[in-house]
Formats: sequence, C-alpha cells, structure tokens
Amino acid sequence: MRKRLTELFAYMDETRAALIATAGDINPAVAMIRPRGACWSAAEVVAHLAIVEQIVARMVSSAIAKAREEGIGGDESDDSIMSSLDRFRVTEVVKKITAPPTTTPDDNTPVPESLTVMTVARARLRDTLSAASELDLKSIKRPNPLLGELDMYQWGLFVAQHEERHRRQIERTLSEVTELAAESAPMV
Repeated sequence: MRKRLTELFAYMDETRAALIATAGDINPAVAMIRPRGACWSAAEVVAHLAIVEQIVARMVSSAIAKAREEGIGGDESDDSIMSSLDRFRVTEVVKKITAPPTTTPDDNTPVPESLTVMTVARARLRDTLSAASELDLKSIKRPNPLLGELDMYQWGLFVAQHEERHRRQIERTLSEVTELAAESAPMV
C-alpha cells in the first residue's frame, strides 16, 4: 500500500477512535438534548457524520470507477497529503456552517445506529482507496461544496477532519447540555 494511504488511514483511525471515545457511551437521553440556540444534539451531529461519510464513500467509489474506465495512469509520488487541506482549517470552527439539506439529519437517530452506519461507510471508503492505490488518486477530483475541487486523497482527509470538527462540537454540546441540566436542577 502507498505511504500516502498508510498515513491517511492512520489519521482516519485516530479521528474515529477519538469520536468513539467522545460519543460512544453517551447516555441516549442526553444525546438527544439540543443545547441552547438552534444547534444540533449530539445524536444529530453523529447522524450528520454518518450521512456525510456515506455520501463521500459512494462518490469516491464512483469517481475511481469512472477514472479506471477512462484509463487513468499510475501515481509515482509518495509525498505526504496530510497538510493539503490545512488552509481550509476544517477541524476548527472559524465560523458556523449550515449543512445542506442532503446532509442534515431528519431526527435523533440513536448514536450507536449512526456509528454502525459510519463503520460500514468507512470500510467502503478504505476498501475503495486501497483497491485503487496504484492509480493517480491526486488526478481524480470532485467538487466539495465549500472547499472546491478535492482529489481522492483529500476527500479521505476531509472525512477525517470533518469528523474531528464535529467531535469537538459534540464535546461543546455535551458541556452545554450538562450546564443546562445543572441550572434547572432544584436547589436542595
């Protein structure tokens, strides 16, 4: 496997482990509580991540299949791609971004259900990228609604960075929900 993919997969594993550590054992009732404002609950955030990962896995699979049909060549470079999205600061909340309707969760899908969907989508994404490791994945590009044209390595990196961005959101949401519960608790 190419060094680029090994590096990317290690980062994807790292962000997934962090997400599971943050969201994996949330009390289901707490996961469904929205914080102040019109923010999503922790369960809605995880459901959003599942939707996005499914969409990206399908798109990457389709893009690579089409590139194979068109006879795309191989990739000779093994330069790191890990900093290729740094200018976008995906993991940071620079400003609130409203998700498009296609990635907005309909309801409070239970966190374990969303995590299962994410596991299946991640396996598909990894398998697709691994099976295409001999191809020039940097030359296969598809648009991201906010970031512009991304190559297939960048799409994998985006999924992991997007997940980390929302893991941090879940931490903030849980903190705010806990504060709200403490504020409304009766004084004894």
